Amino acid sequence: MIKYQPGGGHWSWFLQYPLGLRALGHEVLWLELVQSSGHRETDLQVIRDFFERLVVYDLSRNCTVLLFNRDLYLEPFAASEAFGTDKEHVSRFIKSSELLLNFCCAFGPSLLSLFKRRALLDFDPGHLQLTASGADLNVHDHEVFLTIGARINEPDSEIPKLGLQWRTFTPFIFLPMWPAVPDPGPGAPFSSITQWTWELLPWQGRTFSVSKRSAYLKYADLPLLAHRPFELAANIGPQDPANDRQYLRERGWNLVEPHQVAGSPAMYQQYIRNSRAEFASPKPIHVEMRTGWFSDRSIAYLASGRPVVTEDTGFSERLPTGVGLLTFRDVAEAADRVAEIDADYQRHSSAAREIAETFFDSRKCLEALLSACES
Repeated sequence: MIKYQPGGGHWSWFLQYPLGLRALGHEVLWLELVQSSGHRETDLQVIRDFFERLVVYDLSRNCTVLLFNRDLYLEPFAASEAFGTDKEHVSRFIKSSELLLNFCCAFGPSLLSLFKRRALLDFDPGHLQLTASGADLNVHDHEVFLTIGARINEPDSEIPKLGLQWRTFTPFIFLPMWPAVPDPGPGAPFSSITQWTWELLPWQGRTFSVSKRSAYLKYADLPLLAHRPFELAANIGPQDPANDRQYLRERGWNLVEPHQVAGSPAMYQQYIRNSRAEFASPKPIHVEMRTGWFSDRSIAYLASGRPVVTEDTGFSERLPTGVGLLTFRDVAEAADRVAEIDADYQRHSSAAREIAETFFDSRKCLEALLSACES
């Protein structure tokens, strides 16, 4: 988090966890790891900026930054320098803590070894397991393995389990932070915010795309078919070797830079509020593997009263679709779903908020997550 402070969406996703846990009455310590840039003043400024952001959410007293001079993944805790609280406090907290939630293999073996019980949280099912099958991410150094890949234990699931027992959990939202807001009007765009990635992963003679670029380019003609505004906040970058900006703009997309329109959690939230709905295209691996993945960003749209139109990754087996949350299989179906929302917006908006409250409330979802870590 500390190295990606312009990522308002990334921050908003993570904040739901310490805020939600604290609201349930749990003692929470957020350990943020950062590797030194080699320049002392630069490091200190980054850390100051980080804590300034936490003050807004009254989380600065719940967080410690550990600064490492070399490899933060391999260096021991003793080699780090602590900011926010002292290392003695961190040591006492670790010894008394009941559980470590390790997000996306962020902690290396030396830190993992200090905790009595360790749970790995996987937010990118398929992608993480394929990567871990060819790289040592210390996945096995945990007692509990949790994934938002809701279909990982289904008989037809293609997600490699790595010889582990995976338990599923539901991504969620801290609803007090995300009130429903009024309709921005029919002129507001269907939008989304995404990383413009290109990556491919080989697996057992096949190749799976984890590229958001290829995901969205499949639907490049949607504005022409739907005859309404669409906007994509995508970090295509200054090089743009395939000339994607021109290609999308010629087909009616308005393109904006995510760090400019969603560079903080507050800006990210306002960007979603200014949108009519979300049009989302998941990584192809989630569609092809039917992982059951559902986006935390889409949950933020739903909570704001913004309907979501997205490809189905298998989540329709557990979530209601058709009103507020609509799915499609091709660009023609996507255009039809967009028209359905515009034709009866208030109905879809109310249903979107109801879905968020019923299925993604942090109070219920966090209790279930923690229960899954107990056995």
